[in-house]
Amino acid sequence: MAGDEDEQLLGAVASALLTLEELRDLTAFRMPYPAPVQGVLDRLALHCLRRGAHPSSSVPGLVRWGYERPLGAWPLVLPAAGYSPDDLLLDEDSGAPTALCHEIALCAEVPNPFLEVSRRMAAMAAFASERNRASTYRAMRDLLTTYQVLGNDRYNEVRFGARIGPLDDFLGEFFVPIGPGYDVGGEIHACAGCGGPLLATGENAWWCERDECRAAGVVVPGERWDHEDQVKVQGDRRHRQFVAGPGRVVRHFATALEQSGAAVECWPLTGPGELRVTVPEGRARTVKIVDWHNPALLGRAIAASVGGSGTDAVCWVVARYRTGADPAYLRVAEEHANSPMLFSEDGFLDLIRHEVTGDA
Repeated sequence: MAGDEDEQLLGAVASALLTLEELRDLTAFRMPYPAPVQGVLDRLALHCLRRGAHPSSSVPGLVRWGYERPLGAWPLVLPAAGYSPDDLLLDEDSGAPTALCHEIALCAEVPNPFLEVSRRMAAMAAFASERNRASTYRAMRDLLTTYQVLGNDRYNEVRFGARIGPLDDFLGEFFVPIGPGYDVGGEIHACAGCGGPLLATGENAWWCERDECRAAGVVVPGERWDHEDQVKVQGDRRHRQFVAGPGRVVRHFATALEQSGAAVECWPLTGPGELRVTVPEGRARTVKIVDWHNPALLGRAIAASVGGSGTDAVCWVVARYRTGADPAYLRVAEEHANSPMLFSEDGFLDLIRHEVTGDA
């Protein structure tokens, strides 16, 4: 089907744009471009010629398409229920890949997106489980939830003060030197809203990679470091978007669940979720917090997770700001997930409250 081929091409384009982002500074890049990027440009050019559309003639031109052309203006036939015609692959102010671009690329690259993004956490959980260090694992997850960016001195304070013991080596794997693109006049800035790294888009103008911060209008600098502080950032963008970002929801959601009368275990060592929720005289539920821009892609990823690893017992809870901004979000996600275990934060809280009080 043409639509399937077009969607596959979109996935390849999204992956190519992420590859270019990893180069960080195209002005310092020496030709040729990576072969996969050139291959995608050739595929897109051939596709355009077949459709009677004018193709992008260069890699910089492809990048311009990313931030100038919303998906509805691309010569692609995409599922109407799956994509908004107004969405961009690259942010028009910062030029950075959007959350949607990362979601499209992830779904195109791997058959089970949730399994892929959780590999590092799963390896750390297995390591902790073998050593009977559940509390150490929870301390490590709390640390990773709290800090997105750290100067070297603070990193060492956290490293030695968090009591993470045998998981210390993992901390060094999660925090890597921040890229030069975040350096603004010799300074690195973190978002006051989420603590993530900020990109400058103009004089006193900033871009945060978290959709939540931009939607709330709180994209202002928080903590600041000098370049000489050897600043480290947690993981790559994919990790921050699909793991660290949803992890921030866990804390406040766990508190709300406990206030409802449920017993809550954060960061259990086993299972795919971030929470294990048990009501008095009731069964335990595994809860996974999810935060995706595109509900259709989220639904597909859930369906792949259920089919690929038998996680149909998981309750998938969508971050509140997503469902609050789009009344149709859960419906679209459910249609693609083929699972009744998809909830808003408020919907899951209502379920737990009813079970705790015994209301029908």
